[in-house]
Amino acid sequence: MMNRVGKYAIQKDMDETELLKMVLELPEKDKMLMWSEGYIDLVIDKLPEYGKDILVIRKDKWEDTKAYYQDQLEDILSKEKVKMKMKSERKEFALFVMENFKKFQSLLFLCYDGNLKDVDLRKFIYRKRYGTRKNYLK
Repeated sequence: MMNRVGKYAIQKDMDETELLKMVLELPEKDKMLMWSEGYIDLVIDKLPEYGKDILVIRKDKWEDTKAYYQDQLEDILSKEKVKMKMKSERKEFALFVMENFKKFQSLLFLCYDGNLKDVDLRKFIYRKRYGTRKNYLK
């Protein structure tokens, strides 16, 4: 679900200066939402050169955060006890995760099911920062 800035950026007759003005008016939460939803690059490409840094710097910071959580997740998954539990029944794995890795619960279940995607990590970081559940992901 795109916000109004994303929708404006995909219009054929959009004005890059007006787009920049809209980006400047956005709260930080909405800028991060564009990143977590995966369409921030589309908006960055449409911005005038002198205004791209506004989103590029933030995007780089969020990508660094994503890499940090990816490393932590890989570290958890590399532990022998976790590897053994991933081979067990889902219920046993769930109890183990809830007891030991509550913070990474949603990501570990996606790993267990073999469905972890890049967008899942971005949405995890968004939810962690703004404390919202998946209600924006309809």
